[in-house]
Amino acid sequence: MIEYIEGYAKKNLEKWVGKKWYHQRFDGSPYLMHLVCEGELRTEKEKKQGGEFTVHYCFFGKGRGDWYILIDDIERISKRIMELGRKNPNISSDLISLWKKDQEKFYKKCEEIGELDLSKFSDSDLIKLQDEFLDISASKNSSSSIIDGFALGTDELIASKVKEVYDKSSIKDEMKFTEVFSILTAPIHLSFINDAEVDLLEIALNGDEGDLEEHQKKFFWIKNNYVDSYVLDVDYFREEIDKVVQMKIDIRKEIGKIKNTPMLNKRRKKKLIGKLDIDKDLALLIKISEDFTWWQDERKKSTFWNAHYFYLILEEVSKRVKIPFELMKYMSPREVSDVFDTKLSLSELKSREKGCVFYWDKEGHEGLSGKDAENIKNKILGKTDLSDVDDFRGLTASMGKVVGKVKILKSAKEIGKVEQGDILVAVMTRPDYIPAMKKAAAIVTDEGGVTSHAAIVSRELGIPCIIGTKIATSVLKEGMMVEVNANHGWVKIIK
Repeated sequence: MIEYIEGYAKKNLEKWVGKKWYHQRFDGSPYLMHLVCEGELRTEKEKKQGGEFTVHYCFFGKGRGDWYILIDDIERISKRIMELGRKNPNISSDLISLWKKDQEKFYKKCEEIGELDLSKFSDSDLIKLQDEFLDISASKNSSSSIIDGFALGTDELIASKVKEVYDKSSIKDEMKFTEVFSILTAPIHLSFINDAEVDLLEIALNGDEGDLEEHQKKFFWIKNNYVDSYVLDVDYFREEIDKVVQMKIDIRKEIGKIKNTPMLNKRRKKKLIGKLDIDKDLALLIKISEDFTWWQDERKKSTFWNAHYFYLILEEVSKRVKIPFELMKYMSPREVSDVFDTKLSLSELKSREKGCVFYWDKEGHEGLSGKDAENIKNKILGKTDLSDVDDFRGLTASMGKVVGKVKILKSAKEIGKVEQGDILVAVMTRPDYIPAMKKAAAIVTDEGGVTSHAAIVSRELGIPCIIGTKIATSVLKEGMMVEVNANHGWVKIIK
């Protein structure tokens, strides 16, 4: 348990000033983000073997979260996983198996909560239920630091090793480096988003009302994120089927394409590896990336479940303390008892909704709003002038070259502004960005690696994608015309 401690953020501020941070952005709230942060900071020596994070900062406001992870942590964890992998080539699958019981316990608890009449619980029992569920969720999420640490810390290493192998091979006479890199890092498992899409397409092709109702029970949570929870009804999925029919696509062919892509990726990868002189470290990096891509997808799915089942509890608390539910999202789960005894005021929650920072480390956490939050942001992040930059580079996730108009997404709520042929620019993408990604001519992100959501989806869609630019959302402005050359990994402002 990571306690909520008054004055904790200011007390620990100076030791993090001047550090380098990895930035992620998403639709998020402190309440749901805590479930991940507490898990990632857990030590669990026997399971994590040094794979925990040290600290997290997250700046919230208007339904968005900007999350900062210490670069030192990412580098340490990625090195640690490689050390373990050199001793045990099956380290990734072995690590996944260590969390299997936590995963099963988590989904079982979700289903139990779904069956409960929470209105009959006393206040103390409701808090107890939330804390019990929080402990289960944090145990499951404790793997996240390993997943993130490895994925974010090995991108450049994988790219450099592939380049080294590529330069020494005869394959460079017939294939570009970016194509080789894309094939070697392609996912070999279907994502849960793909599973849901295939299931719906099969209903569109063959199904009846009973199949649609079953689909709704399985995937009602598919639009959730770190701040919002939706219970999609049968009518929603019926409308989705109508959209598919109106597109007049070959549904059977589309199902086959989605289902066969992982196997096709696997075959192309195996064939290419046979032509290259790959050393043990690169083979290990590819193997772990494949396994962790699946693991990362499973974590995203559980995040969506978190939003639904934790919010069932939070909504009941909201009714009892007469605080609007949307404001309740701006507290830590460890502050629930403070809401009941009025230690946490309505005015403080309103202030946090406008803008706040949450700080977490292994011993405690705290949320601050207003000028206190701004002060921490300025000290931790500082400012950089990028006004003279008119081109920049990143890693190629999916090949191609296009010109288009920039649309910057700061939230899933903005996906409607992306039109066919636009260049989707974001700090990072998430599953709820997919409708916009399908319209985009290319995707450019600040962050993300070879196992990131943007990398995986862009390959599935067959559109150019450049990841890990660090500065795309800072340099590019809404409506700019840019050329995205993913064949060479660069973006250039045209107008």
